[in-house]
Amino acid sequence: MLPSSKNDSDLFSQFPLKERKFAKTRTNLTFAFLSELEVKPFEEIKIKDLCQIAEISEPTFYNYFPEKGDLILHYIQIWSLQVSVFAKEKKLAESGWGQISALFRYTAKESKKNPRVLLEIISFQAKTRKSLQQPKLTKAERVLLFPKIVGIEDLAADGVEGIIRKALSDAAKNGELPAFTDWKSFSIAIASCFFGVPILAFQLNQNLEKLWSESLYYLWKGAGGKIKE
Repeated sequence: MLPSSKNDSDLFSQFPLKERKFAKTRTNLTFAFLSELEVKPFEEIKIKDLCQIAEISEPTFYNYFPEKGDLILHYIQIWSLQVSVFAKEKKLAESGWGQISALFRYTAKESKKNPRVLLEIISFQAKTRKSLQQPKLTKAERVLLFPKIVGIEDLAADGVEGIIRKALSDAAKNGELPAFTDWKSFSIAIASCFFGVPILAFQLNQNLEKLWSESLYYLWKGAGGKIKE
C-alpha cells in the first residue's frame, strides 16, 4: 500500500514526519490485522502478534488503537474510502442508485478474495454492544493509500451507514425515489440486505454478487425507484 513512484512519494512526503509515521503505523497495523483475519477468528487474533508483524512494541499499539476492535472500525473507513474510489472510477457517484450499487459491487468483488473477512466483520458488529469510536482517516492516510487519486482528501469514508445515508439523500434530490418514501425504513432495509445476504450466500453456497444484485434491484424497484440504464 506504499506509494509506488517518485511523484507519489513526493506527495506523501509533503506531510510532516509525525503525520507520515502515524499514517504508516495505523495502516500497517490494520493490514496486519486483515492478514490475520484471513486465517483466524477475531477472538484468536493477538495484539502482540500484530505488533510483531507491524514491527512496533505492544505498548505502542495503544497509542494508535484503544482496543483490538478499533482495528475493524479503521478498516471499515479504509474500505468505505475504497468504495468511494470505485464509484468515482466507474462513474457511479452521481446518482443514489449508483452509489448503492458501488457499495454492493465493490464489496462483492473484494469478498471473493477471502469471504471469511466479511463474515468476521459482520459477526463482530453483531456481537458488539457498545459504541466504538475511531478517529477519521487523516489526509496523510488517504494519500498513502491512494497516492494517484486526485481529490482523495475529499472523498467520503463513512462506513456502510454513511454510504447509504448519502446515497438516499442524493436519490431524493435527483428524484430517483418517490417523495413519499419512508427514508428511515428504506435505509434499514438496504442495510439489512447488505449484512444479511452474505450469511445466506455462504450458508447456501450461492454467488454473493448475484444474490446481492438481485435483492438490491427488487428492493429499489419495489420502493418505486428509478434506475438509469
